Amino acid sequence: MVLAPEDGIPHGVRAGQFLTLIAQIDGRTVKRAYSLSELPKDGTLTITSKRVAGGVMSMYLNARLRAGDWIQFAGPSGDFVLPARTPDYYVFAAAGSGITPIMAMLEQLLDHEHSRRPITVVYGNRREQDILFRSRLDAWADRHENLSIRYWLSKPAKGWSGGVGRIDAGALLDAAPGSAAFYFLCGPGNFNTAVRSELIARGVPAQAIVSEQFTTLARESRPHPKDPHPVLFRVGGSEKEVTVRPGETLLEAGLRAGVALPFSCTMGGCGHCKIKVLDGDVATDTPNCLTELERQAGYALACCAYPHRRATVTVEEKV
Repeated sequence: MVLAPEDGIPHGVRAGQFLTLIAQIDGRTVKRAYSLSELPKDGTLTITSKRVAGGVMSMYLNARLRAGDWIQFAGPSGDFVLPARTPDYYVFAAAGSGITPIMAMLEQLLDHEHSRRPITVVYGNRREQDILFRSRLDAWADRHENLSIRYWLSKPAKGWSGGVGRIDAGALLDAAPGSAAFYFLCGPGNFNTAVRSELIARGVPAQAIVSEQFTTLARESRPHPKDPHPVLFRVGGSEKEVTVRPGETLLEAGLRAGVALPFSCTMGGCGHCKIKVLDGDVATDTPNCLTELERQAGYALACCAYPHRRATVTVEEKV
């Protein structure tokens, strides 16, 4: 899907980032994040939306939106981007729709920077017909000697000659033996967490791994509070107490009161609105992109967090 922003391409767009689409669908506001699948071209931004049964936004985009229609978006946003320093080897691991932001990164490396560094893409799906962008990936591999594409299937048909099963650290380390590689992980569920943990356990430095979580919309982990609760926000050395209304997230309440809270996707998928709960009872809807260690350390995501009694939260400055 090609979008032509009314005010032109936002400044500083980077391969790997995403847009948050905002639409009024059947009387309610729906927000979903979609990665840019190509670099900006001729004043346009391109996303890819796979039709998902029961997916409110995906069905709207694929069945109801027409050429010339208007749709609101925020962004681009996200830190899943190419590193400033060029590594010896690029290794991309994707599962399902997680290939989408990687496509823009590959375009950047191959067609714009003309990088000669070795690049391997390990891409997993259930079945062969589920592989997205296959013709484009294969064409790139034919044209660029430094690019290798390795397809994996968990439910292959008879005669499949590619990888079989779940992508693990071994599949990625085999791609770059003995190299100072940089690893990019993007997939749903626990794909990123599992592969990242395996890579670190086998000696890959944590700073050589970046990931983007493709997660479903966060749902209630416990019933949302029916009463208002005061929350003290500590941001950048200042404090402000805000009464969070029933059904209102910490992010919505904070922004309403003028608190300078960072945010991006507003769906629990990017981690930009991460806060630390210093005291009180705050519940974050799941699934979301927080790791188990972050949850145990008292972190929450303001965009899908609700106070169940008085609380104090802080936004830690990024170093």
